[in-house]
Amino acid sequence: MEDFTGAYIERKRDTLALLALQNNHSIVAFHLGGIAIECYLKSLLISYHQLSAWKHKSLKQNDPLFDKPIKNPNHKLMEAIQNMSVLYNIAMTDSVFLNHLSKIINPLGEDYPDYISLRYLSETHHSTEEWLQSFNYVLGWLEQNRGAIL
Repeated sequence: MEDFTGAYIERKRDTLALLALQNNHSIVAFHLGGIAIECYLKSLLISYHQLSAWKHKSLKQNDPLFDKPIKNPNHKLMEAIQNMSVLYNIAMTDSVFLNHLSKIINPLGEDYPDYISLRYLSETHHSTEEWLQSFNYVLGWLEQNRGAIL
């Protein structure tokens, strides 16, 4: 199984390093920041369902997905959250979290590509400050709610 925790730590470090540079590296920072959150969610998903590989059956007792195969959500952050019913229920009651998560998924707005497809844009003039607030909020929220799901 991939080392999603290690990848999360390194992509977070990469993202923050890019944002600290003088030149505008916002596209790649938004892209890698989304990947960092994706990796963190996948690490939570693996722990939550006690998986040793994707498509193995969930071992999470009392979860709707118990004894069902859990697939890799790929780049779908909301799908990763939905696959952890306890976390999903908490998230659905927190509009602030959902708004910040939306900014991570679509950093330039709903009419623009998501964080994965951003890599095909040449540049943007969107502020990194607002995005960084959302990045920090989402990671802090996930860390704060980690104990409720594991």
